[in-house]
Amino acid sequence: MKQLLIRLGQFSIGSLGAALLNLILIPVTTYFLSPSEYGKTSMFFLAQTFLIYIIYLGFDQAFTREFHDQPKPVTLMKQAMVIPLLSSLALIGFMVGFAPWISTILFADSSYTIAIYLLGVSSFFLIFERFLLLLIRMENRALSFSFYSILVKGMILIGTLVALWVGPPTFITVIYGMLIGQIVGDFLLILAHFYLFRAMPGKLDTHLLKQLAHFGLPVVVGTFLYSLLILIDKVFLRMLADFYVLGIYTAAFKVASALMIIQVSFANFWVPTAYEWYKHKKPISYYEKVSHIVMFGISFFFLTMLFFKEWIVVILSPAYLEAQYIFPLLCFYPLMMTVSETTNLGIVFLKRSALNIYVSLIALIFAVVLNFLFVPLYGAVGAALATGTAYIIFFLARTFFSMRIWEGFSVKRHLIIISILYGLAVYSAFFRQEWIEKALIIGAFAFLVWLYRQDIRDLRTKFSNRKGGSA
Repeated sequence: MKQLLIRLGQFSIGSLGAALLNLILIPVTTYFLSPSEYGKTSMFFLAQTFLIYIIYLGFDQAFTREFHDQPKPVTLMKQAMVIPLLSSLALIGFMVGFAPWISTILFADSSYTIAIYLLGVSSFFLIFERFLLLLIRMENRALSFSFYSILVKGMILIGTLVALWVGPPTFITVIYGMLIGQIVGDFLLILAHFYLFRAMPGKLDTHLLKQLAHFGLPVVVGTFLYSLLILIDKVFLRMLADFYVLGIYTAAFKVASALMIIQVSFANFWVPTAYEWYKHKKPISYYEKVSHIVMFGISFFFLTMLFFKEWIVVILSPAYLEAQYIFPLLCFYPLMMTVSETTNLGIVFLKRSALNIYVSLIALIFAVVLNFLFVPLYGAVGAALATGTAYIIFFLARTFFSMRIWEGFSVKRHLIIISILYGLAVYSAFFRQEWIEKALIIGAFAFLVWLYRQDIRDLRTKFSNRKGGSA
């Protein structure tokens, strides 16, 4: 346990550092940009997010799944990168050919073609970034992973600051700065690991590529559907609202993404650890204990953010005051993603990646229906309600399919806590009675500690025993 916590801490350095840089970027951009301008920036985030979720074609997930079964991980990485790199070249050609049309869809103006060109070029570099960081992560080089994660995010922040310093305070200036910063950061990452690519494989291993594609391509469909789940709220706001509402919503989403600190830190540590445990046939109680600890930890963090949500004005600016009522519902995106990492192991271990298609499709259907119903009535709050609900459905579907094909464990406590957190988020969005809300949050804190009292006691006992044994 001690070694696992040390590794988690080392991986968390990078996740915390990257998240901190992202948090710094929020007030930097909201200070200079009005909500309407920030809303246009959000359309760039939408396009970039869509690219990130589809450009790897599932080969990144296949790479992590085959990592421990292949004798030469670097060769495996190179083979896994070939198809995504070729597809990115085709994508760049498409974006160059249809740049004015894409610019009109995103920004309601066909003149921002240079931003579209840069977005296409950045996709090529993103593939190297993804696979190199995966290699480092799967090799459990936690400190190296943390360093390069911070490096890339740091360059994005520097690029944005420089762009705002030399250019006008507009959304397109922010986009140029972020894209150039990301490309520079990825270039430095590639340069540091250039020795890995000196000896490229002479020919493609078609058998290995088929094996990777067999696992990865179903992931592509599921990932494509999941990317739509990520984007559908912004699409509805783009169609049914204006850039001002979209800007408020995006700012709230960015604040909610602070919970991604936990999600990313945990995933970086958990994925290689879970595969190692499965390989060594660890009992189900190991996975169950981790799941309950994660549920407790991220719920505690969520309640803390909800209690101090008024401080969102300090992070953003007074123009974004309405965001404080929206972000609690949006927190269910990283919250449900984190917890489901511990409950979807049956899908991963048994290589039933096709089930991810059904999971994403179910959640997407709920998201579309709920956005259609709520956005015309409640605007940004309605989109947040639809998104939060859809991610709870995502967690339930992911857990259901996993537990059906795997021995699994009980998630009753998960469901109880999720119901309480969801009720508090809805109350915060619609009723806005501050003192009643804070009293309810304090009660939820007390109930959370009581519900997980045995897990807390077990952790305390383990640490006390280790401390006593080392004395």
